[in-house]
Amino acid sequence: MSDEKIIFEGRIPFKVFHFSHGLLWLIALGWNIGLLTSLLQSLNWAMKITSQRVVLTRGLISQNEEEVEYYRVRDTKLQQGTIQRIFGIGTITLISDDVTAPELTFPINDPQSYREQIRNFVREQRKEMRAIQID
Repeated sequence: MSDEKIIFEGRIPFKVFHFSHGLLWLIALGWNIGLLTSLLQSLNWAMKITSQRVVLTRGLISQNEEEVEYYRVRDTKLQQGTIQRIFGIGTITLISDDVTAPELTFPINDPQSYREQIRNFVREQRKEMRAIQID
């Protein structure tokens, strides 16, 4: 197996959460409550994207960690609203054969770039693991 390369590791930036909810969310909660909620979410979520897997960790005190190996990924999905496109953020969903995480969804900066990198790594890992997809 090849060495695992880290593509992204750390907390998901504040602006990703703040603008991923949309303008209606900010109007409904109010600007200050929206800022506070976004800040708490950005402190709560951390992730690691490597050349072999995505690991999403949620929580500050008690933590929940979900991981999807690329050879199990069946498809990827990208969602971006108008405001998200303006700020260069979006949500990526990995649809996999993993029993514990059949869909792993996370917001991120520059989602098109990360999605393409993940798709390329999925192809490489499926080839390397000789994984076949049966529908």
